[in-house]
Amino acid sequence: MLYGEGKLFEKKECSICGGEIGLLGNRKLEDGNCCKECAGKLSPWFDDRRSSTIEQIKAQLAAREENRQQLQTWNHDQVYGQWQKIYIRRVDGVPESFVICSDSNYKNANADIIPIRNVVTCEVDIQESHEELKQKNAEGQMVSYKPPRYEYSYEFYIRFAISGIDYIDDMRLRMNRSTLKLETTRGFSGRGTMFSQAFDPMHYPEYRELQNDCETVREIIECGRQGQAWPPVRTQVAAAPAASPVTPAAPAAPTGWICEC
Repeated sequence: MLYGEGKLFEKKECSICGGEIGLLGNRKLEDGNCCKECAGKLSPWFDDRRSSTIEQIKAQLAAREENRQQLQTWNHDQVYGQWQKIYIRRVDGVPESFVICSDSNYKNANADIIPIRNVVTCEVDIQESHEELKQKNAEGQMVSYKPPRYEYSYEFYIRFAISGIDYIDDMRLRMNRSTLKLETTRGFSGRGTMFSQAFDPMHYPEYRELQNDCETVREIIECGRQGQAWPPVRTQVAAAPAASPVTPAAPAAPTGWICEC
């Protein structure tokens, strides 16, 4: 038997539930072991298991069970996102809490309820990259279009910094289901000369829709942080009074000479 081989196949006990841990099923803790079943109940936003103690994991699992119970009566008023979705609850019109989940049933998934008072920052993060598109010439070589053409790729994220929840520090919500790809356009002038328009993603409705959803979520969270209702009440600016009609001035009297031209 090789050195250490005995320990590799030695049966381990879960420090959380006391169950036996099968082969390759151990999830190490700072001061113990955790079975994959218990590990699977941890928050999906938690990424510090290996440096967590047994007591910290037990406390989190207790909080997660309490979260599951609260979800049974928790219902959302608004939802945004194409794959990962953010479900927002309002109380008396004020955004109060939210959950983020890619599962269609966030109650079954035990998605974490995040009180908006625990949000420190909420920022929109739109990431852009691009590459030049090329074509094959008569010799089979890849060459640039004339004028050059590019494909732009976009990912839409909302980032949250969280405080007051022991096992969640930050969250990142991806708003688009798949990478949004946009190509530069080209056209022809009135004289038939080909030109390439300056690229602006705002010309594309799919970009505008995703950007608008990101900004809307950010504004909703900010309203909740300020204790304000959503949608906010817009102050109506009173219309300026109509200008008084101007009476045209009487023609000036002749000055002693007459133009006969």
